[in-house]
Amino acid sequence: MNRQHRTNSVLTIAAVAMVSLVLTAGSAWADLLVYEPFAYPDGNLTGQGGALGTTGTWASHDTNSPSWHVHPEGDTSGIVVDPGPPIARNAFDGTVANLPTSGGYAGLPGPADTGADLDLDHEIGRHMNASIALDPAVTATFTSGTTTWFSFVSARGWDRNEQGAQLMISTDSSANENRAISLSNSGNGIGGGGGSPRNNRTDIMPQYFSGGVVANALGTGGGGFNDLTELPDATHTMPWDEFNPDGSFGPPLIVVGKIEWDADTGGEDIISVARFLETDTLNEAAFDALIGLKPGLSSANWDDANKPDLDQSQFDTINLSGTKFFVDEIRIATTFAEALGVPEPSTLVLAVFGLLGLMGIRRRGRK
Repeated sequence: MNRQHRTNSVLTIAAVAMVSLVLTAGSAWADLLVYEPFAYPDGNLTGQGGALGTTGTWASHDTNSPSWHVHPEGDTSGIVVDPGPPIARNAFDGTVANLPTSGGYAGLPGPADTGADLDLDHEIGRHMNASIALDPAVTATFTSGTTTWFSFVSARGWDRNEQGAQLMISTDSSANENRAISLSNSGNGIGGGGGSPRNNRTDIMPQYFSGGVVANALGTGGGGFNDLTELPDATHTMPWDEFNPDGSFGPPLIVVGKIEWDADTGGEDIISVARFLETDTLNEAAFDALIGLKPGLSSANWDDANKPDLDQSQFDTINLSGTKFFVDEIRIATTFAEALGVPEPSTLVLAVFGLLGLMGIRRRGRK
C-alpha cells in the first residue's frame, strides 16, 4: 500500500470510529433525565412504571374510572366529540408531526374501554390526576444555578368543561377530585399547563404551588378554582387549541418549560412556559421568541411578590392534573434539545463532517 492510500485508509478508519462513537455514546453524553413515552399495554395506567428517571409506579384517577387509560400509539380513543350526524370523534392518536414519539399515550378511556355505547356522547374524566416518583438521581440535579427543561404533549379529550393538563415537578401529588387547585400535604411544586383560575382553564401558562396552593403571575390563590382572577391572554397565556387545521378535534400541543433554579435577582426560581403546535419549528430560539412576544410567560417578568421561591431539593414527584385530556411524551432534561427529543449536532459530529470533508479535499487534490 502506498503512502497516499495508507493515509486515506487511516482517515477513513478514524471517521468511522468517530461516527460509531457518536452513535453508541449518546446515552452517556445525553442530558435527558426523564423520558415517559407510556410504553405500557393497552389498559390501566395505575400500577405501570419503569420509564427512564422514574421509580415505583403510576397512581391515577378520574371521576368515572379508578385509573387513566393507556392507548397504543396510532390508535384513537373513539371518544365522541360531536354526536352529529355525522358523528365526530377525537382524532388524537399519540403521534406528533414534529416530535419523535414512541410507546402509547395516556388519559381518558374511550367508550370501548368503559363498555359504553360507541356512539354515546357521555361525560368522562371530570377530574383527572396522576403521579409517579422521580429517581433521586434526577432530583439531585435540581441545584442552585442549574437549568431544568421539561416538555409534554397535551391534547384535548372532550369538548365541554375541559381543562388543559398541568404538569408539576413537585413534593406531592394532587388529591383526587382536585382539578389542579392544590397539592397534598401543603406541597410545593413548579411547572405549567392549564389553569386555574377557571377563566384560564384552557390556557397554557407557567404556574407553581406554594404551601399546597396554586399560584401564577397574579400570586397565590385562596385554594379555590375561582380564587385567582383571569390572566390576560395577550401577555401571560397561550391557547390550548381545540381543532386541527382539517377541523378534526384533539390536536397535539407541545408544552415546554424552562426552570432556572434560584436565578432571579432576589434568589427566586424562574419558570418560563410556552407551547408549540405540530406545524412549528422546535428550537430554543423559537422558545425565546415566544417568551419575548408574551413576557408574562416567564416569571422573570412578574411582580417580585408573586415570583416562586421554592426549595427544589425536596421535589421528588411528577404530578399531572386537570380535566378531560390526553398526555404523552413527558421529558425532563438539562437542555432544550434533549427535552424535545431533537438533539442538535454536537461538536463531535461537526468534527466528523470536518474530517470527511478533509478526506474529500485530499482526494480531489490527488486527481
